[in-house]
Amino acid sequence: MGPEGGERGYAEAWAEVLEACRPRPAGGDPSSPSMWLLLQAAVRDPVLSAMYPWISMRQLGVSTSGSWQDWGYEPLPAMFARPDVYSVVGREADGGGVVLETADPAEAVAFAARLVCERRAARVKGPYVRSAEVEAVLRDAGWRPGRSVDTAVWREVLEADGFRMHLAAAEFLREFGGLRVGDRGPGITRAREAIEFDPLLAVGEGDYFGEWSEEIGHRLFPVGELDHGRAFLGLDEQGELYAVADWPARFGRMPEAMENLVLGVMPVHKGDFAQP
Repeated sequence: MGPEGGERGYAEAWAEVLEACRPRPAGGDPSSPSMWLLLQAAVRDPVLSAMYPWISMRQLGVSTSGSWQDWGYEPLPAMFARPDVYSVVGREADGGGVVLETADPAEAVAFAARLVCERRAARVKGPYVRSAEVEAVLRDAGWRPGRSVDTAVWREVLEADGFRMHLAAAEFLREFGGLRVGDRGPGITRAREAIEFDPLLAVGEGDYFGEWSEEIGHRLFPVGELDHGRAFLGLDEQGELYAVADWPARFGRMPEAMENLVLGVMPVHKGDFAQP
């Protein structure tokens, strides 16, 4: 892999995503012309082009950071490109949602740029507050404030299998271990999926997690699975939550990552971005 995104200039990053999404003469993803038109409009906008672009599937987001590890911490809007419609999706503490749908990519870009300006101006640092919707989902699954379960058996079984439980994973599992959360349904930028926080579902996968840990440069510990086994869930020592399937994709850092996981926000993986 090449160096982290933060080592590249923003103009270079925009050029790379434009090239990656350029429509090809034959075949390819039928949504790529839509993303190409959205990117062309975004790179002409002075607000968005001064930020760093992140693409994941049909989603375009921006941030003030070019580091893959920093993605997702700013409550900035994302744009979603489908063949016939463009959606602007909010990412506020209330869970966000579609705030505009239009057939015009330029209109979607202009609307998203206004939201970026408003939300960056209104951003105030303070303690994290979980959204009411996510708290309700977690309570329905059996979570309560102060929940603390014994992680000793999980640690013993998984460390015998070659894993090493780090502090972030131990704290996560004490609070959420054993819960089965949610089910399929519409989300913000992806479908919501069933979640099971059982780390023993990854028994026998130590080599698999080890390979991806080496790839991303952080130690992944299993904390469960997504969508009835479609992907594992892993947490690194910094509290970053990942879906681990054909590649690891980031939901962000806890506690904000739980919002993205439960509410259906598309995770981001390095393979979405051209590397120099």
